[in-house]
Amino acid sequence: SNYHTSGHRRRVEVVLSSHNREKAGARVFSTANDMTKPGIKRAAPDEPRKSQYQLRGGRGSDEALLQGIESDRRMSKKLKQRQIEEQAQQQVQQVLKELQQPNAKGRDLALGHGAARLKFLAPDLNNQEMVDGHMMPQYPSLNLAQGQGDRYAVSGEFLSSCGDAFKELRGYTVDRIFDACSRMRVCKEALPLAVRLLDYYEHTLWAKGENLFHHNLVAVGYTCLLIASKYEERLPVVINDLVTLMNEVPMDKRDRTYTRIDFLRIEQHILMTTGMELPSSTYCAFSDRFAKAGGIPPDTKDHAFVQFLQELALTDYTFSQYKSNIISAAAVYMTRKMWLLMPGQPRHGEPSWTETLKRVTGVQKSQMTSCAYEMARLLRSLNRPHIAIGKQDACIAKWSTPANYNIASVFYD
Repeated sequence: SNYHTSGHRRRVEVVLSSHNREKAGARVFSTANDMTKPGIKRAAPDEPRKSQYQLRGGRGSDEALLQGIESDRRMSKKLKQRQIEEQAQQQVQQVLKELQQPNAKGRDLALGHGAARLKFLAPDLNNQEMVDGHMMPQYPSLNLAQGQGDRYAVSGEFLSSCGDAFKELRGYTVDRIFDACSRMRVCKEALPLAVRLLDYYEHTLWAKGENLFHHNLVAVGYTCLLIASKYEERLPVVINDLVTLMNEVPMDKRDRTYTRIDFLRIEQHILMTTGMELPSSTYCAFSDRFAKAGGIPPDTKDHAFVQFLQELALTDYTFSQYKSNIISAAAVYMTRKMWLLMPGQPRHGEPSWTETLKRVTGVQKSQMTSCAYEMARLLRSLNRPHIAIGKQDACIAKWSTPANYNIASVFYD
């Protein structure tokens, strides 16, 4: 019995030993295969066991591995939070864009031409209400004309003491502003604002006893156009375009090659000199309604002639001493005298300055007589550069196109 038992035990041990050897061989074979994989090195017999963080390429213990995992988790959380904020910002921008679209359409209508602009800004008075005059004081443009006026009109003393060199360069500068407005399609409201700001800036320098040529006058004119476009346009003119135009000016009219930084510095100096206040009104605030009160319908050749006279007056420094409402009133007066009141014309027999015009404009005939006389002189100077005070080339080119009824060609040919 013991013999059989011991023999059975020996057979069992032999079987177990062979089974263990097979398992050990399988483990050795698997380890050998792992050692042949790239990136896995066989550890030396006396080398200490590496942590999981070290096996992944790091240096340190398993605690360092946990810290790295936690850092990755925090970075992932910040990235996700940033993505959420960017998506929210994009949604806000989209909502603002949708809100601005109807506002932009309304502003385009407000900055339109002729009757559409007047009807949008305020319900205008009909012809009978203009004749009666009962509601006239309630109209905002009349309050501007009679009350606030135009503080950007320069003094006559400045005009007499500024010198011939300044007057000549001022005429060239205004001509370049006209050309820039035509080439860049700037709205009509920005042109008189830029010229008015140019004159007031130079007048302020003179009043302070500073040099009128503190900056190059042509560069100042282009910068005034930049400021005016920011005030009147939804999208102002591009500074780099003005830099290109400035560097096209002949060297006898500029002192060096200009850059974008130069325009920004000049803009800062203009705003600081003028107290960062722009003219409250130009002739654009008055001309349409004054013309209507004078029996000049919008979108006609007669109405365009009113605009032509006002823009032509910008080229002559003499008109910088007159307020904007006086210039508009004189332009309407001259248009009526030339195209409406002569024999055979629509309003022949009417007074040149009616009671309705007096009520609507708030200007008496005696107040704008000198301005109207200067406009007549200005018209006589067309096609006569030797007697013209300012340079008129760009203005004449603009008003010699079919879109503007070829008005300038009537006098210039």
